[in-house]
Amino acid sequence: MMFMINKLLQTVADSKPLLIAAGLSEAFSVGVMIRRSGYLQSTFGGGLPPDLWFGIPEEKLYSYLDVIGVGGREAYRRINSWDFFPYMPSYMIFYGALLLIQCRSAQASNISWVFMAAMLCDIIETGTFNYATKQFPTHISSTFIRVASIANEIKWLSFGVGMVSLVGLFVYNSRRRDRLHQE
Repeated sequence: MMFMINKLLQTVADSKPLLIAAGLSEAFSVGVMIRRSGYLQSTFGGGLPPDLWFGIPEEKLYSYLDVIGVGGREAYRRINSWDFFPYMPSYMIFYGALLLIQCRSAQASNISWVFMAAMLCDIIETGTFNYATKQFPTHISSTFIRVASIANEIKWLSFGVGMVSLVGLFVYNSRRRDRLHQE
């Protein structure tokens, strides 16, 4: 699977039209996620959905699911559906391809896999929260919630490392190009 995703990222990174399409897909997906999250918060309360937290205590998750009520839980499950597709693949492909381009330009090791790691953890987190939401008010195993919480933390750390690397390599490559043009 890692080979296939790496090949996908290489293909997108090597094709300007595919990279633009990936960027547009990511922008559209983010827009929909923001709109749906805003609707959930403004209509049902409860604050930010658990996917946007860093670490998820079991009591806080169930309190959130109780506060948002039946309609809020259904709205949250619709967010989760969009999260699985197209949101997760779009951020992994777009940011992974951009990072691959920057790694190549800097002649650095390919670390674009950090966005795949973020996506895999996002799948665990979102799937578990979706299941917990569907089962509510029955509580699922606290072990599942803890695994999802750890996956959530790794997701955010991986995404953060990827974005910092992307920006850092972009700045490095820009300065390097400027120095080469000055010589």
